[in-house]
Amino acid sequence: MEGKGRDAAVPRRLFLKGRYMGGSEEVLKIVEEGLLGEILEGLPKKRVGSVCEGCGEAKFLPCFQCNGSSKMVLVVKEDEVVVGQRQGGGGTVVVRCPECNENGLVLCPICS
Repeated sequence: MEGKGRDAAVPRRLFLKGRYMGGSEEVLKIVEEGLLGEILEGLPKKRVGSVCEGCGEAKFLPCFQCNGSSKMVLVVKEDEVVVGQRQGGGGTVVVRCPECNENGLVLCPICS
């Protein structure tokens, strides 16, 4: 920020538990008052450099039920009603997987 005025720099902002804690001056004041430990209490702790073994920090994995396709094939028995349609003689029906999102992903069970 060489050559820029003091007002040109935007201070870092801290959000904890979804709440805005303030810029650098407010955060330093919280630290000096000894309140940071109380604020951080209950938050999950993570070691520096550690990576989730399940998802590699992607937070999502392909669905375990549909293997990421977000579709499932159901076998319909004779005279069974599926989504308001009567299937005569049995067969198969493709439905959306109830376990995953529209991209065929689920939250990582290890880190989420």
